[in-house]
Formats: sequence, structure tokens, C-alpha cells
Amino acid sequence: MEYFEICESNYVMFHQLANAYYREGEDEKTSQDEIDAFIRFLFNMAVRNEIKGCLVKDARGYLGFALWTIDREDFAFSEIPGCGTILEIGIAPSYRGSGLGQEFVSFIETWLRSRQIKQCYVSAYGPAQKFWEHCGYAENGQKANNGLPIMIKAIN
Repeated sequence: MEYFEICESNYVMFHQLANAYYREGEDEKTSQDEIDAFIRFLFNMAVRNEIKGCLVKDARGYLGFALWTIDREDFAFSEIPGCGTILEIGIAPSYRGSGLGQEFVSFIETWLRSRQIKQCYVSAYGPAQKFWEHCGYAENGQKANNGLPIMIKAIN
């Protein structure tokens, strides 16, 4: 398995993976233009290194993407400054349940630990909560700005 940092040259693949992920999670009222604009927004943040992002690939092709950062007060999605936050992990549908999501989480947590970050959090909606619990995250009783519960884990 190889991880590739998101860069200008892989926008098409990032868009393909992210579009499948967001299209699945959105209701049919969300226009493709809105989803495309959000994907471009996240991609640009990753390319400008405002957040970290990578794609994962193996012999079968590209399997998924992840976006994360170290939370800070001036960050648009800030909830707990100083903590790591996993913004998105999107796995191609045919590879879900293979352990790839857990590998991504481990990869990100290792990256955060290398920068002396002691905790990481996510804001997860219903179906994803079981995945995050399986990865060791637990609700902390707070809600994110988007109304979803915050799930946190000590990673030191």
C-alpha cells in the first residue's frame, strides 16, 4: 500500500473518490455543483497545505483518501484547538470492510504523534460512529458546529 500526498496532479482521482463518498452521504437535493465546489475547496486547502491530505493506492488502483489537520483556533472547522482532527476518510465502496479505513486512521495517528499531538477527534454521523468506536474513539459529550457528536481518543 502506498500513500500519496494530495497535489495538483491528482485532482481528477481525488475528485472521483471524494465525489463517490459525498454523493453517497448527501441527500438528492444537494446539487452536483455544490458537491463539486466543496470537493474543490477541500482539495485546494490540501494543496496549499492548510490541511493534510493523501490518497492510498495498491496494485488494484486508488482505494481511498483522507484529510486531517492539527486543529487551531483560526481553522474553519475548529472544535478543539491543539488536538488532531480527522476531517474525512473516504474508502471506495468495493474496499470497505477490508481494514483499509483502520489503516488510514493508524497512519494519521502516527503522523500526529510524530508532531507531539496527544489526542485526536472526529465528528461522526450515525453509521460512521461504530467504525470510530472500533478505532478507539468515544463521544466526549460535546457536539461539533455541524451538530454531530465529537468522538475523541488519546493517541500518545
